[in-house]
Amino acid sequence: MEHLDVSLAEGLPDTVLEVILSKVPEEDILNCGLVCRTWKDLITRKSLWKIRFEDKGIPWDEVPKHVRDKAAGWMILFAHLRHRILSKNFIRNPSGHSQFDGWTIFANDGHEWLVEQVPEGCNPLPAPLPTSPFFGRNDEYSCFVTSFEWCSKYYFIDLWRDGLTPGLLELMLPFKIKCSQLYTVRFDCGGVFNWELRLLNSQEQIITKYKPPTFELPATRDWKTAEYSFQFGSEDEELLQDLRYIVFIHEGKDTQWWAGHFGMKFARSCVTFECLENEPEESDRVERLSEFGEAGGRNTLVERRRSYNNMYYHPEYEYEDDDEPGHDPYAGDEQDVN
Repeated sequence: MEHLDVSLAEGLPDTVLEVILSKVPEEDILNCGLVCRTWKDLITRKSLWKIRFEDKGIPWDEVPKHVRDKAAGWMILFAHLRHRILSKNFIRNPSGHSQFDGWTIFANDGHEWLVEQVPEGCNPLPAPLPTSPFFGRNDEYSCFVTSFEWCSKYYFIDLWRDGLTPGLLELMLPFKIKCSQLYTVRFDCGGVFNWELRLLNSQEQIITKYKPPTFELPATRDWKTAEYSFQFGSEDEELLQDLRYIVFIHEGKDTQWWAGHFGMKFARSCVTFECLENEPEESDRVERLSEFGEAGGRNTLVERRRSYNNMYYHPEYEYEDDDEPGHDPYAGDEQDVN
């Protein structure tokens, strides 16, 4: 920021100073609070940040009123202005509109992962609700689809890189990290899938995780929602000092062992942050794992990939004597989809 002669601003009404400070670049606005008490007071006023929101065309109510009213609400407004922390999906490629960009595939068996620009053998993806981060986007109607053996991938989110430092997370308390995705199969073939969410520290050790049992979905045309939230209250400040990464993992396959892509379909994978008005119930709060310190980062998923390389037999298929492990008994056969 260029040198400013503060004396030139002396005597100006606060409303004029607000307008002037609202034009200061974001990377310099915090330094303005070091100039004098008056400027420090001005940059903490919601009226100044409302001007900045309007100048950027960002709806003021994207940050809920109970958040704006916090003592340090202006800092959350600043972070939202820079990173849209309370409205964006932290998974930047949720449905495959950019193929597999951002995702890391660690099991790609059968006929491998595929992106269907228009989901086949099922209903189209439903229109997003107005409150959804997908609302108004026309590129979120594709999906990822799996094959007859396990197809697995993960998305790695660095919260610090995205502006959610431990200090800011502490100011946002209470809040929840909401994770969700849509999933389905085809009308003529069921599927099985696993979903796992991990919260890691800066050493990529597991703080806590969510891993429901393997789920089997019968043949259907309908999209369903999988959803889970990690909730943090004011007593979790110490835990937040460790939190840096979120790992979103999903994997699936079909139940018929059919050649092609008749397995699980995934779309609109989503991780968002939401500030809560009230403290979460004790039973809903995040619990640090008793085995805290367990490795849970990218290296562990590489090892998991190696274990999949040794999985040849499909549990729903009984091999004939002349079949070899890994052989596709339906290769070359057309599937009846009528």
